[in-house]
Amino acid sequence: MNDKVKGLVLGLSLGVMLTGSVAFANGAGTQIEVYFKNLKYMFDGTEKSPTAEQGQGFVYNGTTYVPLRFVSEALGKEVQWDGDTDTIWVGKKVDLSAVIATYQGGQVTLGEYQKFVSVLGLVYPSYAQHENEAEYKKFVIDQLVGYRLSAARLTEDERNSLPALVDNQINAVKKNVETDGQTLSSLLGKSGLTEADYRSYLELAMGSDLWFKGQVTDEKAKAVYDQKVSSKDESLIRASVRHILIQLKDDKGNTRTQEELDKKVKEIQDKLKNGEDFAALAKQYSEDPGSKDNGGLYTNAAVTDWVEPFKKAAIELELNKISDPVKTDYGYHIMRVESRSNVSFEDSKAEIAANLKTELVQKFMSTEVPSLMTKVDLPK
Repeated sequence: MNDKVKGLVLGLSLGVMLTGSVAFANGAGTQIEVYFKNLKYMFDGTEKSPTAEQGQGFVYNGTTYVPLRFVSEALGKEVQWDGDTDTIWVGKKVDLSAVIATYQGGQVTLGEYQKFVSVLGLVYPSYAQHENEAEYKKFVIDQLVGYRLSAARLTEDERNSLPALVDNQINAVKKNVETDGQTLSSLLGKSGLTEADYRSYLELAMGSDLWFKGQVTDEKAKAVYDQKVSSKDESLIRASVRHILIQLKDDKGNTRTQEELDKKVKEIQDKLKNGEDFAALAKQYSEDPGSKDNGGLYTNAAVTDWVEPFKKAAIELELNKISDPVKTDYGYHIMRVESRSNVSFEDSKAEIAANLKTELVQKFMSTEVPSLMTKVDLPK
């Protein structure tokens, strides 16, 4: 028999051990043969031996088992058996049914909180480092309550559509996990979770998201769009601009004098006044590598992507009129705006709806959830 120690198996209750070198356990017609070994136990470099009450280690099927009570007490942890729940407690026994928060319509138990923390730590790994912080504990409780309250408001049709959404998400996660040679069950198991736990989390999180999305109607989004148009909101403006850039430094990195810059700019302006082609001059003179080969043209670009002086000119310059030199940190630009328009409602609806949903969530979490909380006892 292979005597190699494969590891400690916590969760084994030995009870009263027989004193012989071989013991047999009968159950459901199966006979199990175990071999007691005189094992040496080292804890952080210090040898400790189990007492008679703590039991002996034994080998079964190539694996070495060690009494849980011995390991727990050797590490200074109390061990208890809860026969009502078939649970072994190592260290302080915790009442998972203890209520740590109440709100209008429900409550949060310690067990529910701990499971939610475990799922969040798996879904958002960066959260794990904050688990002992009071602010994070309050955040977790608020999130759980917020999910519950909002998901509970789903319409019947929304609630009926949720299982398929959750199934699709789980299947996508499974495929992603399997590419790393794991299974979802094994990954969850490392955090003490099951697929049922993960599904419950998704039902809350995705149900909440579905409800918030349902609050943002096309009519509300259109009202926001119309207000943006009337106020000439820059985020909607798209422009096609052709420009020629003369940088403040030459191709060797030497700073040009103002006289050199003025001379170069005037040379280009004179050629444009004489009717020479803007695109051809851009290819010849422009020092903007992003548009030079395209005749200096940026097509249907968001004006908010540009630095302030360039953006201002793109918004205000009369169409197809050649600008005076526009100075930016990059140098001097000679510009011509060829078209300018607002993004259509259909093209901006998704972004507007997403922003409205974010605002709704923030208001819900900062105002409504706190108003519905009646008691919070942060877990120790």
